[in-house]
Amino acid sequence: MPDISALKLDVVPEPTAPLGILPTVAAEKYPDTPFLSDTPWRTYDGPVRNFGEFARAIDDYADRLWAGGVRRGDVVAVVQRNHIEVEGVMCALGKIGALPALLSSAMETGELLECFARLENPYLLVDSFGLSRLVEHRYALRQLTRNVLCLEETDENWVVPLQERIAHTADPRDEDEWFVITHSSGTTGAPKMAAHSTRSLFGMVAPMIMIFRDQYSPQDLNAKHLSFVHARTCAGTLASLETAMPALAIADPDPANVKRLMLEHRPTSIETHPNVYIQWESLAHDPDRPFRHVERFISTFDAMHPRTVRTLLGASEHPRAHYFQAYGQTESGPICLRIVTREESAAYSPRNVGHSGGGMEIRIVDDNGVPQPANTPGFIETRSPGRMRGYVGGGPMPPQDSWWPMGDIGRLLDDGSLELLDRIVEHVDGVGSLLEKEDHLLEAMPELVELVLVKDEDDSSVFAVACPRPGTTPDPERFRAVAAEAGLPDLQVRFWEWEAMPVTGSYKVRRSVLRRKLAGRIQRTATARKEA
Repeated sequence: MPDISALKLDVVPEPTAPLGILPTVAAEKYPDTPFLSDTPWRTYDGPVRNFGEFARAIDDYADRLWAGGVRRGDVVAVVQRNHIEVEGVMCALGKIGALPALLSSAMETGELLECFARLENPYLLVDSFGLSRLVEHRYALRQLTRNVLCLEETDENWVVPLQERIAHTADPRDEDEWFVITHSSGTTGAPKMAAHSTRSLFGMVAPMIMIFRDQYSPQDLNAKHLSFVHARTCAGTLASLETAMPALAIADPDPANVKRLMLEHRPTSIETHPNVYIQWESLAHDPDRPFRHVERFISTFDAMHPRTVRTLLGASEHPRAHYFQAYGQTESGPICLRIVTREESAAYSPRNVGHSGGGMEIRIVDDNGVPQPANTPGFIETRSPGRMRGYVGGGPMPPQDSWWPMGDIGRLLDDGSLELLDRIVEHVDGVGSLLEKEDHLLEAMPELVELVLVKDEDDSSVFAVACPRPGTTPDPERFRAVAAEAGLPDLQVRFWEWEAMPVTGSYKVRRSVLRRKLAGRIQRTATARKEA
């Protein structure tokens, strides 16, 4: 397995400018660099096809926000459809010195209202989709927000449409001030709102910037379907602007749309969420070979299932095709990286998440915080340049040189790579690594597109939720046999369609929601089966 340190990431570069004005700087240097999207912008009237037009869209947003009364220091909660235009809005707010809080429109409505309350009377900025999610809560919004602004025309007389324009005054926050608030995925509970500065976003994406500069050319095209409110996407926009990397933002992940884009634009890099890659596996078998030009399949969220990695790499005809994986979290940024080549994919295990690099450090500690030797499981801690600057409503952050707990269990191997074993909140004593068992079950049952093991209400056992591939019929007996092979002979399973799974904006399964909805029901079913 290649050591990521071979990429010479030890020197972390500095940002050229605060992110609020970086689009303007990039447009002056590289106006014609492609900055594409698969679906048109709805909240801006002009075309956005390159850096120059992206900068003009940002200025237009800034003029409209200024006309709506937004000024430096104002906190603005943003709820819009999942589209790259959210990043333009973020940059516009940053340019005038406001503080955007980017909230996923996939959140439950109650969670959005809770976020508004924690932001303490922010402006609320929506598009038509965001407004449709919240329109039934207009009276709550009056109590929780300063005003509701809409980037599209609306018939709601309590909402201010931002159609007028007044020339804004640029007053961006400096590189170390809070620049944007994003939120954690909320897979195991309520999402936490984390703030990043331009410098921490830069630290988060510095390894990718170094790789762009070292390995990419202007002929490359980097296609992404991500949660556009995620810190990873904010950092990715910064990286593209810093390096003049051509970009294609994908809002619609439907395989038919993705196939069209792959054949039309022929990107050399693709990045999306692991659960989206699973949905794209069918394209790997398409006779038109839509992935044949792809050199890099990138995932910076969860590790991908081995089957999916092998399938994607097998669909590329590029001689240097590889899978690039990063492990981290919203609060820390990436802390280790891994490259898997086509030749290595047969033996790939997603439990090994790679090596640290680019100013990242990792250690494993026991319950008392004592560092552990190699090959000893414990709690993962890190120091990284991409660490957030604080939680909304949280206390002071510890010093930057202190160790940050990742909330995961793992061990460092003899070669310095990190093996990820479990999430602390999902760990069940005596069961072993749940993540490893999920890998085993999915590998053995290709008829499933997803499977998650969820800790039961009593914290002493687990149950499974499995999603059959469309067109297949689940076989409970086969499932029980494979579960027994994995060391889970009494595992109870609920088969569920993928479309019905509760997921975050980054397509991570919300295990806490599954536990709340299903744990008691599955336990009663298991009890009845035993009594019968």
